[in-house]
Amino acid sequence: MAADLSAEARVFLMAGQSNMSGAGLWKELKESEKKPTAGVQIWHKGQWQDIGPGVSANEGRFGPELSFGREMKEAFPEDDIYLIKTAAGGTSMYKHWKVWDGQGPLLKRFLKTANAALENLEDEGIEYSIEGMIWMQGESDAAQGQGAVYEESLLKFIQAMRKEFDVREMPFVMGRILPTFDKPEGNGPMVRAAQEKVAAEDEKVACFDTDDFPRINKGHYNHEGQLMMGEAFAEHLLELLETTE
Repeated sequence: MAADLSAEARVFLMAGQSNMSGAGLWKELKESEKKPTAGVQIWHKGQWQDIGPGVSANEGRFGPELSFGREMKEAFPEDDIYLIKTAAGGTSMYKHWKVWDGQGPLLKRFLKTANAALENLEDEGIEYSIEGMIWMQGESDAAQGQGAVYEESLLKFIQAMRKEFDVREMPFVMGRILPTFDKPEGNGPMVRAAQEKVAAEDEKVACFDTDDFPRINKGHYNHEGQLMMGEAFAEHLLELLETTE
């Protein structure tokens, strides 16, 4: 099912590990950046809420959803934007997000959360279209020596998400992991190369560079980096949506 560009309610899926959860400090934002964007809601604790400190991230923090939601609302000003996010630090594809062998625990949590959010929209009589998925993950696989199998795992994951949500060519955008995760040596480059290859071979998948986004440490982005990440996710997803027939 192609994305419905005339939809009045647009749903975007978000998943991954700590950099999707978000390490950006809310207190570091400008006051204008803290203002909730009208028409943008995120599913949190069983209900739709405005994006704010600690909503879908640790207390006082935020992730790419803040700027991503704003950018999508700007692109579709007449539509309501709904974000569904599940993310947890230190989680790997080969263990926590796997779509084979009984599925991983974080994948199960994500699907449970997404289904609850979508059922809520249906119960409210809101017709929606699932427009795409954004993904920030792979650091743990690189740091735990799973680089050689990441490409196969990622392909299975994307295929499973499209099937699960009944969107045959659902756009999928991922941020390329930082080069700082590489244990044993060589696994970081393998994960980065796998992300790039999967994106190059599927016209509905995109991968963007995050290496220059500001960070608080070697592996996590600060508030500026989180805002940049959300904007990059939006930019690439919008490009994929423009090519959807």
